[in-house]
This record gives sequence, C-alpha cells and structure tokens, in this order.
Amino acid sequence: MTASEMLAAVLITAAPAPEAGGGSTNFLLPNATLFVELLLFAVVFFVFARWIVPPLAKAMREREEMVRKQVEDREQAARKLKQAEQRFEESLAEARAEAAKIRDEARADAQQVRDDLRRDADQEVERIRQQGERQLTEQRGQAVAQLRGEIEGLSGQLAGRILGEPVGTSGKVG
Repeated sequence: MTASEMLAAVLITAAPAPEAGGGSTNFLLPNATLFVELLLFAVVFFVFARWIVPPLAKAMREREEMVRKQVEDREQAARKLKQAEQRFEESLAEARAEAAKIRDEARADAQQVRDDLRRDADQEVERIRQQGERQLTEQRGQAVAQLRGEIEGLSGQLAGRILGEPVGTSGKVG
C-alpha cells in the first residue's frame, strides 16, 4: 500500500457516517480528523524539511558568504586605495622637493655662470682698456717725437730766415 492509498483509507474511516443521527460531539475530544490533520502536517513538514528548506538554507548561506566576501574585498580595496594615495602623496612631495632642489641648483649654477661671465668680461674690458692705454701712450710718444722733429725742423728754418743763414739741427749757425 502506498502513502496516497493509506491517506485515502484514513480519510474514509475518519469521515462521520451520515446515518449516525447527528448527535452532539464534544469538540474537545479528538476524533479521526485530528489525527489525519496531524499526519498531513507531519508529511508536509517532512517534505519541507527534507527537500525545500535545505536548498533554500544553502542558497542563503552562499549569499551571506558572498556578501561577506564582497564586504571584505571592499574594505581591502579601500585600504589599498588609501595606501596608494598615501604613497602617491609621498612621491609627489618627494618630487616637489627634488624639483625645488634642482631649481635651486640651477639658479646657483646660473648665478655662478653669470658671475664667471661677468668676471671674464670685466677682465677682458680691463685688458682691452690697458692695451688701449698702452697704444695711446705709444701713439702719444710717437706723436710727441714726430711733432718735436717737425718743430725742430720748423724752428731751424724759422731761425734761419730770421738770421738769414741756414741753421743746423743742433741749433748752431752754419
């Protein structure tokens, strides 16, 4: 006999007979209907407990595990992001410091080059000035010597004209 046949047999035996005069029944006293309902409840409970609840519970556990893993992954990603931002800020500060150092070195080098060029230019100007002074001194000496020679010649001619006799370069009358 199968479970459905048993259930049908119980239902048939539990049903009140129509010829029973419809006497009064005490609702507090259990009759066959109560036992059939208890049996049906146990079968439904067994079916739910055996085939419906375990897959649902498993799916819920898997979902909870997935959510927990996502939360952990998000927290780990947030930590990594914060660390990356911190490393980025440190690198940026280092780069700025290095740039400032390079800029200061470049300024110092540029100032050194300016000073060297200025010193070289001043030395060149002084050399050219001294060379110009020497040339002027030489030219002045040459001009003075030339003018003395010309003045000596002219004064001798002038003295010769005044005296009427030719005068030599030594200033003696001839």
